[in-house]
Amino acid sequence: MGTTHRRGFTLIEILVVIGIVVILLGLLIPAIGMITSSARATRSVSNMRSFGAAFGTFAAQRKDRIPWEGEKNIAGIANNLAEPNFWANALGPLVDSDRYADLVDDAYREQRDVASWSEPNTVWADPSATSESGTPWEFGESGVGGVKRQFWFSYVMNIRLNNTFLTKLGLPETNRTLMSHAHISKADRTVLMVELRGRPDELPVNDPHYTRNLDRSQCSWKRLAARHFEGGHLLFADGHAEWALNREVTTNAQGSRDPATPDGDWNTEKFIFDPQGPARH
Repeated sequence: MGTTHRRGFTLIEILVVIGIVVILLGLLIPAIGMITSSARATRSVSNMRSFGAAFGTFAAQRKDRIPWEGEKNIAGIANNLAEPNFWANALGPLVDSDRYADLVDDAYREQRDVASWSEPNTVWADPSATSESGTPWEFGESGVGGVKRQFWFSYVMNIRLNNTFLTKLGLPETNRTLMSHAHISKADRTVLMVELRGRPDELPVNDPHYTRNLDRSQCSWKRLAARHFEGGHLLFADGHAEWALNREVTTNAQGSRDPATPDGDWNTEKFIFDPQGPARH
């Protein structure tokens, strides 16, 4: 019998196979990344819908009232957490969690990161959100282990919601009067909650809102997320949540994104931030 010789791969054949594998990987890796990003965005908008249902339950229990959005600066976080009607306290038990003040106190007592930052699958946090420092926001004095009180929100109340409402009553912005759904005539367009940016670099450096501080428990269009395909999610007063392009939300009724637009109004055909008057910067 003759000897059978098995021909090996030539160098050219090997290079061709490697080239095909590289091309396939080049197509596959972005596709996997897109699937992962889409899944995280889906989880995030689902969290916002949970808060939408909680707003409805709160209103049903409180004569159609809306929770208090809280003081805007980090110096007021302690005041917010001390108020039962602060949105994160009021809605926490309605989204199968605890009052946010209790989450903060538990973490501080145990000298660990607050649950809304450290626990997987929490309703408080978007799985795509990270902070520039890699840690939650801190306030107050350090505990025995060197850990301060912390908070971390991916979703916050719209701070412009009741500006004109309070002005008409002659009350300051920090007043804790709760407005009613009856003051909102276009619920399908009026923003209740905004998905908050976690890091400045979700936006380009030259964006007019790039330098906004993000250690907030409420905000307006200025701090809308841009990590989901250059946009973020909004929760509306009728309970529905949807994705919106950051650039579109931050463009005012005059067609400008310039914060210094004379008489600029950020209530537009699609998004209403102040249901009783113009949404000023």
